[in-house]
Amino acid sequence: MKPQEKLRKAVGGIIAILFIVSSIIIAYILIDFGLRTQQEQIETLRRTYEVRIKAINIAKAVEGIWNYRGVRLTISITNNYVEPVTITGIVILYEDGTYEVLKEDPLPYTLAPGETLEISKISAKEPVSVIFSAGTLEILTSLSAERE
Repeated sequence: MKPQEKLRKAVGGIIAILFIVSSIIIAYILIDFGLRTQQEQIETLRRTYEVRIKAINIAKAVEGIWNYRGVRLTISITNNYVEPVTITGIVILYEDGTYEVLKEDPLPYTLAPGETLEISKISAKEPVSVIFSAGTLEILTSLSAERE
């Protein structure tokens, strides 16, 4: 075999080795990227489910009751959740389709576990429903108060 042919085969062998090594590196990078992306998606889903579960637990634990006698509307909201819960707003729906939003004094109000917030107001119209928003730093959920 001529030295030129040997040199050509050696260069071809080196190029083949470089191609194989670069293919392995590219495959490793793609697999690593895919695994990292999948782990991030799993972590995002886990956090989403944690937030949903916490919102459901808050909805089960925070209790709202309202009654209307004469012209006085009384709304009582009790926090039975293990953490403090902030009441950020209350919406009162009336029979004629109008509504009133309570979002000022004393709201927003943070209820400690076991604490009850009582709001009393004069209302000429009889409410049909009372809805309030409650949450923690990371979660906000809306709840319907029951008529007493």
